[in-house]
Amino acid sequence: MRPQFIRPPSLVLHPLLEKIILLAPDRTCVLAFLRQNDSLPEEEQLQQNGYDLFQMMVADLPTAHQERGNHVEAHFRPLLNAAMEMVMTLPDMSANASREHYAQAYIAVQNLVGAQKAAMSMYCCS
Repeated sequence: MRPQFIRPPSLVLHPLLEKIILLAPDRTCVLAFLRQNDSLPEEEQLQQNGYDLFQMMVADLPTAHQERGNHVEAHFRPLLNAAMEMVMTLPDMSANASREHYAQAYIAVQNLVGAQKAAMSMYCCS
């Protein structure tokens, strides 16, 4: 049984991101699939990578909050959709391909958590 996802009280997640996290493989699952010589960065590093990448992708933020929110959402939504697609197709993967796909889905979800932190930070800036 998968342990329940517990989020820090300071982190409010996008509703679909919460669902993706519940459906995605967790670190323990991915490590079980990987070979012993494979390495997997820590969650904090993966999330920081997602944060940094999102900040590089989004430029020229509008000053009005509504416009800024729309701008940030327009950049966040494709990442959210891609991660959801990766997670939703995992059960259909063959045993030979699942190792890499499970790791890629896990990394995509952790990057997405970081991207959402960046999106919220960008939205809330003045």
